[in-house]
Amino acid sequence: MSISTININTSAVVRHTARLEKLHRSALPVAVRQTLSKAAFDVKMHTMPAQATKNFEKREPNFFKANSKVTPAKGFDMKSMVATVGFIPLKGTNKAVDDLKQQEDGGNIGGRTFIALRDARVSGSWRKKPRARMRLADIDNKIIDSKKGKGKNSRERFTRSALHAGKGGFVLGEKKTSGGSRILFEIRSVVRKKGNTVVKSKPIYAVKSGRVVKPAATHFMRKASLQSAQGMGSTFIQEANKQIAKYK
Repeated sequence: MSISTININTSAVVRHTARLEKLHRSALPVAVRQTLSKAAFDVKMHTMPAQATKNFEKREPNFFKANSKVTPAKGFDMKSMVATVGFIPLKGTNKAVDDLKQQEDGGNIGGRTFIALRDARVSGSWRKKPRARMRLADIDNKIIDSKKGKGKNSRERFTRSALHAGKGGFVLGEKKTSGGSRILFEIRSVVRKKGNTVVKSKPIYAVKSGRVVKPAATHFMRKASLQSAQGMGSTFIQEANKQIAKYK
């Protein structure tokens, strides 16, 4: 998102603008350039993180600062001068960063086949991210789909899959929840009791292909940018005074 306007409707800003125009041809453009850049950095460092705290559960405290980037204003042409701030993944692609556009304006977020359940999250809290050993990247190739196993019914197929997976393995159950999800289980133990195989497991992910999440629009970046823009008048005066001092 860009911040590209300065309110010049105050007498102080008008006076400083007039003085800069008389000082040197670069004085006014430099003051404007610095003002735009500082506003963008204010969004990144202050107003955007504050708005994010109001609108999101921050499972990774530094996510918004770490994945945002400022491109400062450049040059001397005030008509085309602009400073921008937005989100770019630190490494490769980041689904959470890609989804921010939909969370800003409202829209469908696809690709949410796996939703981590409480038992998969740090401290068993919905507000936390999945524990390290429960991350999909680490368990994806260890999952056994019980639906593809052998057995006369779903219970027998699950038991046989659990035996194959062993303690610490992962089995995708066949039965669906009321919302149409299948449950991925971590196998805690597989023991024989009185001639029967007893499986202890815990649910860690709700799995549903083609799941679409429809978050309400937050407009958190728009709000942050407008909040930072409110201080641009005073910032411009500060930068103008620096130029005036320089060319005295």
